Amino acid sequence: MTERSMPRPPGESREFILQVANTLLAVIEEKDPHLRQHCERVANTCAHFCEKFSIVPAKEIDSIYFAALLHDLGLAFGPPELTPGASELDEEGLAAVKNHPLLAEKILANLNLLAKSLPFIRHHHEAWDGSGYPEKRKREEIPLGARLIALFDRFDWLTSPRFPHKGVDNMTALEQIIQLSGKEFDGTLVDQFAQFIEATSGISKEYMQTKKKETVSIKEVFSQILQKFASGKIVPPVMPQVVQELQAVVNQPNATADTLVAVIEKEPVVALRLISISNSPVYRGIKEIRTIRDAIPRLGLKETMNVVMAIANKSLYETKNPHYRLLMDKLWGHSIATAFCARLIGQQVKMRDVDELFLMGLTHDIGKTFMLKACSEEPAVKNLDMKLVVANIQEARLGISNIMLKRWGFNDAFIRAVSLHEKNEFDAGVSQDCLVVNLANMVTRMLGYSIMETAKIDPAELRSASLLGIAPEAVVKVGEETKDLIKELAHLF
Repeated sequence: MTERSMPRPPGESREFILQVANTLLAVIEEKDPHLRQHCERVANTCAHFCEKFSIVPAKEIDSIYFAALLHDLGLAFGPPELTPGASELDEEGLAAVKNHPLLAEKILANLNLLAKSLPFIRHHHEAWDGSGYPEKRKREEIPLGARLIALFDRFDWLTSPRFPHKGVDNMTALEQIIQLSGKEFDGTLVDQFAQFIEATSGISKEYMQTKKKETVSIKEVFSQILQKFASGKIVPPVMPQVVQELQAVVNQPNATADTLVAVIEKEPVVALRLISISNSPVYRGIKEIRTIRDAIPRLGLKETMNVVMAIANKSLYETKNPHYRLLMDKLWGHSIATAFCARLIGQQVKMRDVDELFLMGLTHDIGKTFMLKACSEEPAVKNLDMKLVVANIQEARLGISNIMLKRWGFNDAFIRAVSLHEKNEFDAGVSQDCLVVNLANMVTRMLGYSIMETAKIDPAELRSASLLGIAPEAVVKVGEETKDLIKELAHLF
């Protein structure tokens, strides 16, 4: 790709801006020579892209070009250890990363000729779905120039061998960006970006067509599953029989331990696992538990129900399709971890019914479980890229969880709490249940219990934690306690 020469329209003021830009690039180079090279590559490719696709009028390209050229200026003024090669950052380093767009904007604020570039610099780390920073803007709220810089910035980070990873090839980098289309990145721009990279990086049209077909195939498969679900051709699983019977017994005014024992003993697998769990370090008493009759008093009635629910639900995560087995195992790990984490959070904020929080955490991704299970049984899924399946399942499972939980007899408040577990912002008056499940979901993703990549989330920016009055260090502690519980109990379910 040929280097774009700096545009030189007439005017002393323009020459001044060019001089300032070169001076600031020299400052960036002093911090890290590779960072300057990164900025120049992003600026050149952004400008060429704008010219090729006529994204903006020609006279506005320079605003995007200069924004891209100086988009990481704030990193040069961060802590000494803050370099693009830093693999581990402390809280100060993470805060500096989040602040670098604002710092760059502040440094350049008095340069009137860069006024149009400043919003692009400020918002180049915003995400299409609202998960970015500094303002969590979403979709068209993000300036077009910022959306463009975000694309080329990510592509260059991915392909550069200088940074913590070794750097991937252009095809792999493009695949990753396509997977994030409609999530982190503007889908329309991604389509044009793919064409641009194809033309300038030597990626064959055949390869790109194959990747596009795979993405379409996944969406088609999900669409077919949802249509079958709506028409009744695919019936979601009912609540496990043993759970139904236990609920019926518990709701009886004259229920006794004997009736509970009778129900559980009909399911030998459930009974044996319940006994094993009652003897685990988490619940262990003075003597060893050998019978269901002894296990119930140790665990308590509500905890027995929770444990049985978890044991019985584990069967919903089983599949004969080897391509999906690992995903289902990860999803189960996320669900059980979120259950324990939600209860720990509820105990910390002194909520009354922490046992229901356990169930909320356990079932919050039940729609995703259904989609994966149904997908694994579709003949057309054998050759689908699992990464693309994961990237697209978030959207596909919407509404399924609510329907399943309704059929399982859970009330509207329960369903609402579960449905908001991935929300970034909350309306005034949102229930504590909603906040707890949301926070538990975030914490377990931070711990790596997820089918997605481990989330890099700053505990100080978790809105649900703030509204619950839980300090960042307390969030970290809850995560550590959750991890300990999972080590002790997960293998017993």
